[in-house]
Amino acid sequence: MAAMNAKGMMVLMGLSALAVILGVAALHFGAAADAIDRPEDGVPAGLLDTISPEIAVTNNITAVTIPSEISVANNRFALDFYRQISGHDGNIFFSSLSMYAAFSMLYEGAMGETAGQMQSAFGFEPNEDLRHNATAALMSSLNRQDQHAVLTLANSLWLANWFEPYDLYVDVINGTYTADIDSVDFSKTGREKTIELINGWAANKTQGKIPSVLGPNDVHDATSSVLLNAIYFKGSWETQFKPERTAKDDFWTGTYNVTADFMHMNSGFGYAAYDEVQVLRMPYDGDRLSMVIILPSDRDGLDQLMNSVTAEQMAVWLESVRDSVEVIIQIPKFEVRTNYNLIRPLMSMGVEDVFDDKTSDLSGMAKLEPDQRLWVEKAVQSAYVKVNEEGTEAAAVTAIASSFLDSIPPPPLMFIADHPFLFLIQDDESGTLLFMGRMSDPTCTIYDPVEKQCMVKYGAG
Repeated sequence: MAAMNAKGMMVLMGLSALAVILGVAALHFGAAADAIDRPEDGVPAGLLDTISPEIAVTNNITAVTIPSEISVANNRFALDFYRQISGHDGNIFFSSLSMYAAFSMLYEGAMGETAGQMQSAFGFEPNEDLRHNATAALMSSLNRQDQHAVLTLANSLWLANWFEPYDLYVDVINGTYTADIDSVDFSKTGREKTIELINGWAANKTQGKIPSVLGPNDVHDATSSVLLNAIYFKGSWETQFKPERTAKDDFWTGTYNVTADFMHMNSGFGYAAYDEVQVLRMPYDGDRLSMVIILPSDRDGLDQLMNSVTAEQMAVWLESVRDSVEVIIQIPKFEVRTNYNLIRPLMSMGVEDVFDDKTSDLSGMAKLEPDQRLWVEKAVQSAYVKVNEEGTEAAAVTAIASSFLDSIPPPPLMFIADHPFLFLIQDDESGTLLFMGRMSDPTCTIYDPVEKQCMVKYGAG
């Protein structure tokens, strides 16, 4: 079975991510795909411990703040996942929330140890009523109308035309996760059209930033389903950069200097300084979302910092940048595309059984015979981010001069991001991290970790 996961003159930030999970029906005794039994009226004992008949329907919920239980679990997962992929050179960019949402849909059909491993790694709420209510609130909150920015979280479930999951599972995926659900043909005769449909959905939900997620070899006759999650954000800085102030300067990559385009501004921002880091909050128009940059004091200190920081310390940093102070900032323009195979890092985080055709227990999805098993054959995420000066007409942020009383104001603080830094896109209402990235080289858009070289330079496509 499969699942796929996945924003500003309006664009100052273009952000999108798509997570993909591909699942397979494993018929261990050589049966053909069309021999799988369709589910009957009966539901196996234990399934109702995972899926409740009382389903929380997202469309019935007024937009609210993202629930704290999802925010805390997602942010902890983001930090853990970052550590799993931070060993290679180059830039990093991913959406933890897209992965969280995709695997949450998968978790709805997981049983036994398979469910336990996913719950431990992602922090899913084991009580189905609480989980469904929180998920419905998440979907409602992220997809609410906003005149300042576009922010959407979308799901879809693509079922092989021979595969029928339990009605209860489909009802939850449709009602709580608001997923588009369709029956498709993964066989050789219908595969090309099916792949075109799925890629079209992904491109549409990410405004063309991720135009393709499936290739002809990614599905086959035994593919039972594909789950997709896409997240997309498009917004503009509350205070925009002036393009005429952009200038070239050196950026230290950790090995050598590269010449990058740096944006400059002197204005009021959320700011905090510690011995080991500076933390800067740059709000987007509407002041619901922001980019937070965590800049190590040591130009080679990011890896050591991120290997030792706890989720609790990260939360303190993110909470400490609420007050506006006068800051002179210099940050590079950049554009990054990434693709991640999620299986290896997730297995290192303890999610093992669901990727094994002998141990996976997804029997909460559909009725299976003793010789049949569903497992995840492939799980990937593609992500995209672009940061530049552009933005909508923005309200100026006024520095808080009253805090200086009648004394002569001190010189502005300096925030010069000319060496590797961590950048986060967060929902300020709840503190939920939507995206996380490491900027190691602003002149590189696509880095090949195998060849250990930049494949596409920034501005070249």
